[in-house]
Amino acid sequence: MSLLTPWTGFFLLVGVVPPLLLMYFLKLRRRTLPISSTLLWFTSTEDLQANSPFQRLRRNLLLLLQLIVLLLLVLAVMQPRMEGRSGAGGRTVLLIDRSGSMTATDGDENGRSRLEIAKQLAREAVDRLHPGGLFSSGDGETMIVSFGEDADILQPFTDSRVQLLDAIDRIEVSHGRSFIEEALQLARVYSINTNPDDPDVPQLRPATLELFSDGQLQDLDAQVLRGETLTYHRIGSDRTRNMAVMQLAAERPWDRPASVEVFASIGNFRMERSTIDVQLSVDGQVRSIQELEVPAATSDGPGRRSLVFSPFELARGAVIEVALIGEDELAVDDSAVLVVPPQRKLNVVIVSDGRQLLPRILGGFGLEQVDFYTPQQWRERQSELKWDVVVFDNVSLDSIPGVPTLSIGRAPKTDLIRSYGLQRESQVALEAESRHPVMQHVDTGSLFVQETEALQPDGSVDVLLSGTRNPLVMSWEEGRVPNVHVAFDPVQSNWPYEPGFVAFLYNTIDWLGHSNAAVVEGQSDLGEMIRFIVPGGLEAVTLRRPDGSARNLLVDSDGMAGWGPLMLSGLHVLEVEDSIGSVQYRSVRFPAEQESAIAAVDSIILGQEQIEATDGGARGYVPLWPWAIGAALIMLMCEWWIWNARVGGQRPSMIMQRSQSS
Repeated sequence: MSLLTPWTGFFLLVGVVPPLLLMYFLKLRRRTLPISSTLLWFTSTEDLQANSPFQRLRRNLLLLLQLIVLLLLVLAVMQPRMEGRSGAGGRTVLLIDRSGSMTATDGDENGRSRLEIAKQLAREAVDRLHPGGLFSSGDGETMIVSFGEDADILQPFTDSRVQLLDAIDRIEVSHGRSFIEEALQLARVYSINTNPDDPDVPQLRPATLELFSDGQLQDLDAQVLRGETLTYHRIGSDRTRNMAVMQLAAERPWDRPASVEVFASIGNFRMERSTIDVQLSVDGQVRSIQELEVPAATSDGPGRRSLVFSPFELARGAVIEVALIGEDELAVDDSAVLVVPPQRKLNVVIVSDGRQLLPRILGGFGLEQVDFYTPQQWRERQSELKWDVVVFDNVSLDSIPGVPTLSIGRAPKTDLIRSYGLQRESQVALEAESRHPVMQHVDTGSLFVQETEALQPDGSVDVLLSGTRNPLVMSWEEGRVPNVHVAFDPVQSNWPYEPGFVAFLYNTIDWLGHSNAAVVEGQSDLGEMIRFIVPGGLEAVTLRRPDGSARNLLVDSDGMAGWGPLMLSGLHVLEVEDSIGSVQYRSVRFPAEQESAIAAVDSIILGQEQIEATDGGARGYVPLWPWAIGAALIMLMCEWWIWNARVGGQRPSMIMQRSQSS
């Protein structure tokens, strides 16, 4: 409780109470009057025997009541107010952040997350705004909005305390980023009322906003207040200890296609250099643990360190997980998962006049199947399109098929490449585009070519290897289908005798054949939808989310089941109850770049206004002076009743004494 005008009441107390007490201490000063008899005045004359002006203060109920009345009036002048359960009136919007950083625990002794603490403070705010008790002065309405990747209205404006508390309990954990713009827009839209003077003109009544967040808002710079008042309840500490798996990737080495190599990037958000154990698991089985020292965070961002795990054999499909061993304040970013499909073996057809160079080399690549066609057979069967890659060995092409193609020696007929005949002057290789998958690990430094085609590629064609006179190797897409062309016959060069030729052929077949098949299934982002192809004509399937909860999904007429928007990062598992109990996996990445920086901020800025944080719930004030005045009036009534009772009891005795004397 606090007092608005304490000194005014103090001086009033000093000026009023002592005179009241003095009235009860002083004796009465009487005048001497002659009377005929003192028989009836015997008791009164006893006071004349004492000459002191004061008398001993005796117990007096009237004095006590009068003191209480004076003290209550003085208290009312001081204007006391009680902090706490005060309704604000008007309209209030509680904005509750449910983003990924709100899952941090900050070392809470009860293990509560920031979101749980925010929900508890929001419940206290509802109790304050709608207490329903003796000191309640709130007659307004409140709305509950939770936000992360998007915003949800969990409860429109209402004065029902039960509905508001139930809406807060329904807020679910999410791992997405924190965007407040949509939440502010919803608060403004729902604050528009009909103008009673002109129903066709909406009237905006700015609401009171109470934000429960750690302040890590991604779009705060673009927001401004438009008449609203905002209270920022800071949730969490500005001193945090967190490390995260920032990125995770995998690839199959070109020389070992049945193996997988895993890459990870670890971020340190602590202000000191830290050492952490990083664990690699495949289908839940630990395969490797490495100790990694990561530099400290700076003002520019977290400290980073990359880690490469040694390649390991993995021809089948699997779920790969990289996890940090140890505890910190944000557990959700301590691991990341990838879904690796099984190695895809390619079906290749070679169209040739019977030359044996390419069949001998491709036969050692471990392909699923290699077919050999003459140009005539190809014309008859090219409509089948059952191959992953078609290789044309010094054969003219009337048109490019709708599958990835490698053409050697003779350029296909396409509008993207113009041919000017043969270039019979010899040339050597000059520059290779080594970053392209086709040219990786291909040494062309000693390549010598006797005869080439004189070609002029279009601007959309990538030249992968250029010679002293003409482009030697190029690639392009037609209808989103990749193609590679070698502008010379290897027989007219020294390339077949160089190791780079075998590497070039392997890279080209692998790149063309897997152009539409990623080594790792694409990871989904939070807020997106994921879809599954359901076999067997089932009507419903079960989705197991990363937190262990299950959701039943309906299968549409196309045999697809979907789920979203995604709220949790990690591995989503679709369980299909067919004869073999098949499962499908989808990986959802955590936005570590934005949400792993979990230090709560002390203030937020909206436009030109800086709003300082408060660690506790917003408190209202209930004025108590009306109650003090009411209590004083009650005391005065009691004092008046007691005084009348005493006076009424004394009058009969005085009448009796007079009658006896007469």
